[in-house]
Amino acid sequence: MKILAGLIRRELRLEAGKYGHCAIYEDELQRIWPLNVENRKAKIQQFSKDNGFRLVYYKPGLCAIFEEESARKKGSSSQSQDLY
Repeated sequence: MKILAGLIRRELRLEAGKYGHCAIYEDELQRIWPLNVENRKAKIQQFSKDNGFRLVYYKPGLCAIFEEESARKKGSSSQSQDLY
C-alpha cells in the first residue's frame, strides 16, 4: 500500500497543475483489493483518507481517481470566495 500511495503522490505532483487528479486503473487496484473483496470501495476510500487523498471517482472494473485532500480544500475555499 505504501508503494501505491507513493505512486499516487508522485503522479499528483507531476500532473497537479495540468489535471489535479490521478487515475489508478483496475490492474493496479486488484493487486491490493481484488474485485471480489467485500466493501471494496470503502476500503479504497479509507486508504485514500489515511494517505491524505480523496477518492473522487470509483468505477469497479475500470479505475479509481484520487485528488490530494489539501488541494481540494484550497480549491473549495477559493471557489466559495468567488461566489460572494
